[in-house]
Amino acid sequence: MPQPFPFLLACTLLLAPPTLRGQAPGAPVAAEVFTVKSVPMVNSVSTVGTLRANEAVDIVPELTKRLAKVEMTEGAKVEKNDILFILDDADLAAELAEIEARLSLAEANKARTEALLPQRAISRQDYDLALAEVEILKAQKATQQVELAKTRIRAPFAGQTGVRLVSEGALVKPETVLTNLQDLSRIKVDFPLPERYSSEIKTGQKFTFTVAGNANVFEGEIAVIEPAADAATRSLRVRGICSNPKGLLPGGFAEVTLQLDTVENGFAVPTQAVVPSARGHGVFVLRDGKAAFQVVEIGMRTADQVQILRGLNEGDPVLTTNILRLRPGVAVKPVAP
Repeated sequence: MPQPFPFLLACTLLLAPPTLRGQAPGAPVAAEVFTVKSVPMVNSVSTVGTLRANEAVDIVPELTKRLAKVEMTEGAKVEKNDILFILDDADLAAELAEIEARLSLAEANKARTEALLPQRAISRQDYDLALAEVEILKAQKATQQVELAKTRIRAPFAGQTGVRLVSEGALVKPETVLTNLQDLSRIKVDFPLPERYSSEIKTGQKFTFTVAGNANVFEGEIAVIEPAADAATRSLRVRGICSNPKGLLPGGFAEVTLQLDTVENGFAVPTQAVVPSARGHGVFVLRDGKAAFQVVEIGMRTADQVQILRGLNEGDPVLTTNILRLRPGVAVKPVAP
């Protein structure tokens, strides 16, 4: 009957650790090494905004009249006070001519009464009535001139016209939109920010933004900060100005990035290097070719960096990859990032 001892010995050797079997231990864990440096850490916040023209207005008439002439060209640039539309002014011009004729007669009557008053040929009341008639007609003339001026619809500011929405001969009213005018010399960027950032933003602060379909990164400057937070969203409305709006259109969607402050204290390490521990947070550092766990105190966190306030020194080699395979004392093969 064969002895069981050789079989049991063979099984024991197979199940034993590699060192008991006379085999070489496992290969070192390959991990990238990040050298801790003292560099400022930028805190930024991202949000979405809407592009708006520097000035925008719908051009409407102030009178109910027939449109006599279109002076504008669609999509053209115009200057302030350029005539865009002319309304039919025949009735207003006739009324103005009548007032001017009556005014001329009243002024002549005033001159006669003024000459007769020293001779006491007329009463003072007659002279006052003649004088009042002149002043009344002058006021009526000024009023009529204002009404007549409204038949010339002018550009309120320099800008670019939009699509014309009416044709000559149409009867237009004060609620009729004739066209729109946009001032695109600058672009406003309106965006919300959570109220917790209210103490970290100020007018004149720079920000960057991008828009869909345009690879350029545009720069703006905060011009206005709403003095009160919105009660529904608990956010502040912020308006920025982009002075170089080439390629931007009002109404567009903007992805805004605002740098809030720069932190000078502590060190910034990659986010993936920080792991939770029973005592808070920690990182693996390379010491004598092996991984060592170092407890750290963290501060500000961004998408790709974590601020280390305590626990590390400048020049410490922090391991950033293969974190799940690392344990204290495990051999590590450093790999360049």
